Amino acid sequence: MKKASILAAILGILLVASLGAQAAETFKIAYIPTSIGQPNTNAWLEGMMRVFRKYPNFKVQSFDPQLKAELQVSYMDDAINQKFNAIVLQAVDAAALSASVKAAESKGIIVITVNLATIQPHTASVQMADISAGYAVGKEMGKQLGGKGNVAIIQSPPGALLGVNREKGFRQAIAELYPNIKIVGAQSAEGWKKEIAITIMNSFLQSNKQLDGVFAVNDNMAEGAMIAAEAAGRLKEIKIWGANGQKSTLELIEQGKIAGTAYNNCFAQGTLIANMLYDRLTKHLGPAKTAQTEVIQIPPFAATFETVKQIPPEDRW
Repeated sequence: MKKASILAAILGILLVASLGAQAAETFKIAYIPTSIGQPNTNAWLEGMMRVFRKYPNFKVQSFDPQLKAELQVSYMDDAINQKFNAIVLQAVDAAALSASVKAAESKGIIVITVNLATIQPHTASVQMADISAGYAVGKEMGKQLGGKGNVAIIQSPPGALLGVNREKGFRQAIAELYPNIKIVGAQSAEGWKKEIAITIMNSFLQSNKQLDGVFAVNDNMAEGAMIAAEAAGRLKEIKIWGANGQKSTLELIEQGKIAGTAYNNCFAQGTLIANMLYDRLTKHLGPAKTAQTEVIQIPPFAATFETVKQIPPEDRW
């Protein structure tokens, strides 16, 4: 055999071996939000897929825990047993999922949380800056009210740190900036649900002849508050604010039915997570070996009737 033929044969063998090695390098990522089908959980997934669609060797599998911490624990166990390479987790409860996160990373599985870091340190947490978001809502609502009036809060479910922090920021802004604004009520809504917020808002309307503003700590509940206020014929007198910035709420702001929301680009969160995972997995870095979770916060944007058009269509989720 001629030298050229031998060389070609060797190169061919090496190429086949190389392609075989690349084909075998498949990365499995488990996506475990609090529930599937919500605008923000859909947007985080789409943000990730905008990266992973370019790389067919990255496989993402979604799990639906239906807002139940015990189901999240079960799915975490499944991901560990099935030897996933990474887990993207939106924890229902920061404490309840800590043992699962520790177990996953001890097996070399990278864990990145969304919006709520578990007590157990892990590789990273990509979050909306929730205290800042609540503060922005308080500041902007106060401006809209001329620095005086009665306001109420539709709270998150008990123990949901995300909503607790938003409320904390809101109360801080009111206390620091608007001494003539009084918080006349606060009540939590089970499961962050619109229909529960309607019931709570009706209660606020019945017990407060004067109600000038309502902060619902997520957009679903803000939309519920709007429905109740509109049905009672009092929508024009109440500035209703949400937080998250989902597409349907932005449309209601443009219609003048909701006063504003603390907008967060959930697509950008998902894309950032995917890029972090791509980097760590392709470089075989494994979980971060640090004493504290790396927290990356996305600053909020106060979307009002005057500013909402600054959010382009491709960033509306």
